[in-house]
Amino acid sequence: MSIDLLTKLEEEKDQWIYRAIVRFDKELLENAEITPENQIMQIKNMHNRMYRQKTREWGQMNKDIKRMKESLEEVEQSVHHLNMAAQSLQEEIAQYEELIIDLDTSLLEKFKCELDKRFEFDQIKGCVLFKDRKTTKLVKSFYELNREMDEFYQKQLDRSIRRFDHYLGVAAHYERFDLHTNLPVTALSLKHGRGLDQYLVLKNFEEDYQIVQDTLNENNTMVYNDYVEQMNHFKQYGKKGLLQKCIIKKEHLRMVFEEIEEKKVQKRAKDMSISKLEKKLTKAQWEWNHDLERIRKLDEILKEEFMNVVSDWQEKLFAKQTSDVDRWIYHQYCQIILKQSEGIIGNEYS
Repeated sequence: MSIDLLTKLEEEKDQWIYRAIVRFDKELLENAEITPENQIMQIKNMHNRMYRQKTREWGQMNKDIKRMKESLEEVEQSVHHLNMAAQSLQEEIAQYEELIIDLDTSLLEKFKCELDKRFEFDQIKGCVLFKDRKTTKLVKSFYELNREMDEFYQKQLDRSIRRFDHYLGVAAHYERFDLHTNLPVTALSLKHGRGLDQYLVLKNFEEDYQIVQDTLNENNTMVYNDYVEQMNHFKQYGKKGLLQKCIIKKEHLRMVFEEIEEKKVQKRAKDMSISKLEKKLTKAQWEWNHDLERIRKLDEILKEEFMNVVSDWQEKLFAKQTSDVDRWIYHQYCQIILKQSEGIIGNEYS
């Protein structure tokens, strides 16, 4: 009986491994010349190599995606900065073009020589009252109006120059334009008014009054025309600088837009690359999980088959009818397959 048992157990000691292999993948049970332990280890090593390879590939894909996303973020930041630069350039160009229009439309207001407001008139007779018909008043009014005329034009010119200087200072090759002021004017030369300060003859006063009015108008027209000519020269000079600046800025803007389009093409390419890599990563992750599950499944099958045979032998080992010799044989073979399991699936069951 003991010899038969030895023969039977010798045949059965490897069957749990074969059954595990068949349950796992019966196509792998091909080479009968290799021991069961070696065969199962070859299977486990093959799956472990595949698992480690996929782990490396998966890790590399994650690194590639991270690197691509960092590169994409750099491109997006570059597009953002380029858009800000384009907006700034557009604002500058609009500002220059607005100033060009302002230069074209800005006019010099002409001074009004209102001599009549310096004298009091007789509303009934329509002439200057006798008390105001004085040489000194005519001369004083002439110089006062000349001075007011100068101040009137100077304020306008100073205001215009300050406003334009602020913008034209950034125009190419701009140098501040200085206006010629204190222009020579016609001196006053009265026909009458010699001797007494008071005009006794109304006609004489009216003739000198008209001379003052005409001289003021002449001076006003001469000064106005001269300042207008200077302003036109100034405006043409400023427009030239602004137009040059506009051309440069527009060319710069064109280059920025071209660079934005190039960056957008790069962004689309990177988005597509990331999308493809993420799809590959999803597939690789599924394969990685599948391989891990296969490795776990093989260990579970081995444990189940090991427990089945051990349970069966232990049941017979502890049976009352089992002889001491057979009990010893069962114990020995339990130790044999325990050693097998330790080499294959570790010593969890020791």
